[in-house]
Amino acid sequence: MLITSVAIAVYATRYFILTTSDPHFARYLLPLRFHVAGGIGALLAGPWQFSEKVRLRALNFHRWLGRFYLIEVALGSIGGLVMSVVSEEGLPTHLGFGILAILWFFTGWKAYREICRGEIERHREWMIRNFALTLAAVTLRNWLPLMLFALHWPFRVSYITVSWLCWIPNLLVAEWIIARSRDRLRILS
Repeated sequence: MLITSVAIAVYATRYFILTTSDPHFARYLLPLRFHVAGGIGALLAGPWQFSEKVRLRALNFHRWLGRFYLIEVALGSIGGLVMSVVSEEGLPTHLGFGILAILWFFTGWKAYREICRGEIERHREWMIRNFALTLAAVTLRNWLPLMLFALHWPFRVSYITVSWLCWIPNLLVAEWIIARSRDRLRILS
């Protein structure tokens, strides 16, 4: 998780270092950079939030890194929502990426609300969901080349498919992890 998050974060810095040759992205460079900056921060901070050692040894660090992470999620999801409205291939990608952006923001907000209420277990569950959505950046970059170059699907079909496939399976895995954790807690109780 950490290695793929760092790899995608490093790859995404190109939107700040290089001039984009894609006319579509060049037209929407400001919201794209907000989305990318938020994604980079969330990908770099997120994996550390799941380290029990970090949480137990440096709770204040965990809290401050969590605040940073949630600010990055807010920045990235707002930029992502703007980009979803202008995404290529029309309504299916507008909806796929738009719902992802809304859920990314919402799950982060819910995680924050739960920790403010002292509901640590609920906070943890919402953070699992949220980071699963953060990892859509990773899964998109795994699925899209597979569809385009290995399966030889046309760009339109690949992009529409990946706008949903990059996050729905992640969220399903998150729900499975949460359910498994709840079962374990019930057994121990």
